Amino acid sequence: MTALVAHGFRFEVLRYGPATGFVPEPVDLRILPGPRDTIRIIRVQLRTSHVLGLTPRETTRALHWVDQGGWVQALAALHRGEPCGFTLLLRKGRHIEWHVRPVRYLTLAPSGPLTEQPPPGRHVRRHACMPTGRREQAGSRRPGRGGGIGSRTGVTSWVPPSPGR
Repeated sequence: MTALVAHGFRFEVLRYGPATGFVPEPVDLRILPGPRDTIRIIRVQLRTSHVLGLTPRETTRALHWVDQGGWVQALAALHRGEPCGFTLLLRKGRHIEWHVRPVRYLTLAPSGPLTEQPPPGRHVRRHACMPTGRREQAGSRRPGRGGGIGSRTGVTSWVPPSPGR
């Protein structure tokens, strides 16, 4: 096995609500290669977020961020190695949060020729996330207060569910 350190961006979308006791419920989690990719995904998801139960005020706020250049400051922050995020209030006391932060992660690859291909449609990503840039103080960020989820590090292993399960 060969271990390589790669730089990327941890992209996560979390939903908080009274049904889960405001414990974060992951909606989307990815490691992306560049800041433009992450901002593009946030913009696409915000444009289609009206189906999430946004109030008219929050819909206007999301579209303003997407279309009037609010995303430019987020892109600049990622280029500086700083995290960024966007939070929207949903109906019934729920809210959803997009959060992106720069990470260095470890990728493992076989050192010899690849003899076995993964099954089609099943992609496995394994990575150890280590924050880069500024260090966040644990507990300094709370949901619904304009950003992040606090500092989280550790080993993450994520396998998307297959249709047969």
